[in-house]
Amino acid sequence: MLKCWITYNTSYPALLNIFWRNWERYTHWIYKGVIKMYRSKDFILMDVIDISGKKLGFIKDILINFHEGYITGFSISSAKLFKKKYSVKKENIITFNSNMVVSEVTEVEELMLSDFKGMDVVDNKGDIIGRVEDVIFNNEDFKISGVIVSTGFVRNLIYGKQIYLIKELILGNKNILYFRENANMHFSTMAHELLEVDGDE
Repeated sequence: MLKCWITYNTSYPALLNIFWRNWERYTHWIYKGVIKMYRSKDFILMDVIDISGKKLGFIKDILINFHEGYITGFSISSAKLFKKKYSVKKENIITFNSNMVVSEVTEVEELMLSDFKGMDVVDNKGDIIGRVEDVIFNNEDFKISGVIVSTGFVRNLIYGKQIYLIKELILGNKNILYFRENANMHFSTMAHELLEVDGDE
């Protein structure tokens, strides 16, 4: 779990990048109230129990509505062998901390982070910016604040990983298209084959 206080005089995308690069060293910023931010790794392997205290399994992935920009729930790996995979919708989450208490689970499957994690992010020139690593979302309505993109080991060390607003990204079959150009940001094409961009989805 991450807590931060945010100043108003910093642009949102720039703030997210600064926050990501420094989150291990700085845990708060000046702001009127506390904003709790999470990443998927804060939930992966978290135990899931029902209201009677019975362990249902553990979280193995997060469910995402990419178009709307929200986490819709979590995929659960059953505590019993040979059981079907379950999902819990966010409206059925009662509370979560070291574990998650839920009112019910379903067998509904949706788009998961693992479906596009590691996918190339390309700009409108076809150059590869980086690869999807994770998402950042808040604890109130699970709205996605940004998508973390790794730009390569060396660039990560020098500049830090980049964070893009999900509304600036289009999810395709093979790539994710970043369609907003920022004159203050310059990226180099990474040294691996560029796949065809599908921006229709």
